[in-house]
Amino acid sequence: MKRPNPTFLTKAVEIKEKRHNRIKIAVIVIVILSLLTIFVIKVASMQEIYREQFPDLVGAGTATTAETEGSTESEESEEIPATETAEISEETTEEVLAPVVAQDDNPETEDAEETEDTEQNNMPDTFIEADPVSFSGSYPLQTISHEDRDVRLDQLKQDVLNYLDEYSNERIAFRYINLASNETLGINDLEPIVPGGAISLPVSIAYYERIGKGWTVPTSTVTYQGEDAPEGSSYIADTYEAGKQFYLRTCANLAVTMNDNLALQYMLEAMGGLENNWSTISSISSYINYTESVIYTDYAGELQRGPHRTSAYDLAAYAEYLYTAYINDPDLYQPLINDMAASEKPTGIRTAFGEDTLILHVSGTDVEYSAYTDVAIIDAQEPVVLVIYCECSSADRAATIQADLATYLARYLSYCHS
Repeated sequence: MKRPNPTFLTKAVEIKEKRHNRIKIAVIVIVILSLLTIFVIKVASMQEIYREQFPDLVGAGTATTAETEGSTESEESEEIPATETAEISEETTEEVLAPVVAQDDNPETEDAEETEDTEQNNMPDTFIEADPVSFSGSYPLQTISHEDRDVRLDQLKQDVLNYLDEYSNERIAFRYINLASNETLGINDLEPIVPGGAISLPVSIAYYERIGKGWTVPTSTVTYQGEDAPEGSSYIADTYEAGKQFYLRTCANLAVTMNDNLALQYMLEAMGGLENNWSTISSISSYINYTESVIYTDYAGELQRGPHRTSAYDLAAYAEYLYTAYINDPDLYQPLINDMAASEKPTGIRTAFGEDTLILHVSGTDVEYSAYTDVAIIDAQEPVVLVIYCECSSADRAATIQADLATYLARYLSYCHS
């Protein structure tokens, strides 16, 4: 049999491969064209949807081109002034950029940001001690005779009695102690009174004496649970949400400077309650036992019965004790002296003695009983204790009573050194 021509076979193979390649190319071209057609149809259909939902956006991307073409046609028939062209360009830019401006209209996001900004930090705030307050190292000698002084003291007593007679519809107690000479004067000072936040003075004394004995440290913490203040107001309850922690030192400060009865309660709870500290307090003075019920008639003529009463005599004794204790151990009692000097409660006593006189005081207010108390250590020409208690119509009236009676004492001391 005749053998095939090799050249012919090679050409046949080449022809076959070319046909296959052409078929592949044709198929690929057909597929690509089909995909392009489907893509164009899809885009066209989506354009209709965009046009319905976002009519302001469709065509915005070609706005510049369209205007350019329009302006080219217009240039052939009419020239547009340069100012108008600039205005058209600005308007076009605004239309293109307006939809891109990011705006957060989600109120939940804004509320979340506000919550984050105002979220309470429950950790106790650092307490920074103020610069130490101290009493005068020496006082001038009186310039009048002792006999003359006795006469003037009787006059002071008569001035106070006359004042009480003039305002007999108000219930007033007065107690004065001279810390240099032990001179005293008391009017109605043994009557039961409602001290309010002024009871923080003897409680604070017991608190620092416990610290002096190693009971605890001022950096011990307590937690506000959201409870109301007992028998009065509270800076803590008015300012913070439940869960806030406080150092005992902060509570001691708020009890004296702000009349914070809740802070005072935290102190007493940490100390084991009032009963566990009454022996310390009563050893200083307890003419009226604060823990027992007493009976008396208030300024409105109504009979009152109940515990948590004391007397101007007792409060003055606590202030006198603190003065002596501070002189003997200033480091232990310095925080309490500082707090009394930094009291944020107003007092009419300052009106009588002036801003230049160092006045350490603790105030007490009980609105239910219309009771207003002020216990002060006054570093005047002579160091003195002054307690003024009144049951009257308002806090303003109480401040007037305090100022009037303190003025009698200020004049007396000034006369002794005139």
